[in-house]
Amino acid sequence: MHTTSKTPADAGPHRSGSTARTRGAGRRVVAATASAGLVALLGLLTACAPAERTPSALQSETFPGVYAQTIAWGSCDESFGPNAETAERLDGLGSPVDTFECATVEAPLDWDRPRVHETIDLAVVRIPATGPEKLGSLFGNPGGPGGSGIDYTWNQTASPGFRGLLEHYDVIGFDPRGIGRSSAVDCEPISSIFEVQLAVCADEEPLARSMGTSQVARDMDLLRALQGEEEMNYLGYSYGTILGATYATLFPERVGRMVLDSAPDETWAAPAGTFDQAVSMANELVAMLEDCEETEGVTACPITSEDQLLAAEEALDAEPLVGSDGTEVSGAMLRGYLMTGLYGRAVTRVTVLNHVAGLFERDPEEIDAVIQAMAEGGASVSAGGQIVRCHSLPQDPGILQLLEHVEEQGVPRLLGGPEITDDVLRPFADLSCDALPESGTDLDAFTAPDDQTILVIGIEGDHATPFENGKNLARQMGNTRFLTVEGHGHGASFTDRSSCADEATTAFLLEGELPEPGTVCPAN
Repeated sequence: MHTTSKTPADAGPHRSGSTARTRGAGRRVVAATASAGLVALLGLLTACAPAERTPSALQSETFPGVYAQTIAWGSCDESFGPNAETAERLDGLGSPVDTFECATVEAPLDWDRPRVHETIDLAVVRIPATGPEKLGSLFGNPGGPGGSGIDYTWNQTASPGFRGLLEHYDVIGFDPRGIGRSSAVDCEPISSIFEVQLAVCADEEPLARSMGTSQVARDMDLLRALQGEEEMNYLGYSYGTILGATYATLFPERVGRMVLDSAPDETWAAPAGTFDQAVSMANELVAMLEDCEETEGVTACPITSEDQLLAAEEALDAEPLVGSDGTEVSGAMLRGYLMTGLYGRAVTRVTVLNHVAGLFERDPEEIDAVIQAMAEGGASVSAGGQIVRCHSLPQDPGILQLLEHVEEQGVPRLLGGPEITDDVLRPFADLSCDALPESGTDLDAFTAPDDQTILVIGIEGDHATPFENGKNLARQMGNTRFLTVEGHGHGASFTDRSSCADEATTAFLLEGELPEPGTVCPAN
């Protein structure tokens, strides 16, 4: 559903009628030149404004057109989903999709350029609170970057541990700008060279130039205002914690109860941060293989060590297994598929390990199962997510610091180590994001408001956002409380990973009750 209120062109951003395209396929808009940057703009406005005019108020005054909208909530038609299979599953779990509400909201093409009057569409879903005592709205983001906030919201309502929150909060999810059902960047592949593809995409789809996390955080404040909320209550996972930290930094006066679950730190998009993630993933993959024989439900363990994995990859590269459609299973596909097991719940690891056992038994159905899983993207980040990351790559990427960091940390054999060679360094000393003019213009330092403590959660064996990095973010932001969760995996709360983490998150979001300093939650 589109919003019903429209405003004159001189009252704020408006849609360029000749450039509209179908929602989900994206929208082509007039190209924009590089802006002076979000922080400079807000700083200038603040310097010229009375002290009581907060960043949120300044934004609404600068863009009155989009703030004059009324969200026209309606039923979630086929353009929003969920599909029939998901709807049936949610209904069976007590989360009826006929209660879900969807809408489309207009946002500026570029928050940094108030004189550019083109707009984009944001696809939004609301799951109304099930109980009479409402606390407001709870926004969320699943990470990625590039993950669908709408799909995340569907699935979150099906988690038994989440029901207590759903009783008291309207749960709000949205697909970030450039992603999914919102106005999406959809560039035709014209080159295998990432820099060329990125440069052409940014030229053909100007939205690619305003997909940074700060822009999404400003979209989120618009949605908060249109929803009639004074504060932003928020639950974000993985990259979604960066979105939450960005929001807290830009709009400290609007922060309510905020949970940042499985958090990276301020270096998340920098080469050193990318290296830390790769090391963590390699170490956790080896740990999963070494623990295979103790994992309940696994029928066979053909690979139980780093040496065996490297040997298996070499054998598959020399003689790939072939699926029914002719697709080859190489060593890289094997590793990529094993990586998917790190993201899910315990049952996901069992499924992945059992499929790999069948793969090495040359079972045609198991070979096809692995191929199908990888055809759906595996655990890779989407093209839209790569663009988001490029906005946050620091202007000074710190290549010398990367070299020092790699030498200090060492390189696992799965990453080509222990010798530090050009082949080892090349994936991390990657400056291809420079093809995007706005690369490096996003925030790279975060703060928490003085009067509202933020809850940060880290899992000791997290492969995607290393545990120490989550602790770093808590220190970097300042006014936070850090909760440690034992075990392995990514995403602590409401994932069947730790009922203790579920209870701590629920207590904070419902009552404002923080866990005691130094609290450690066991895994289920």
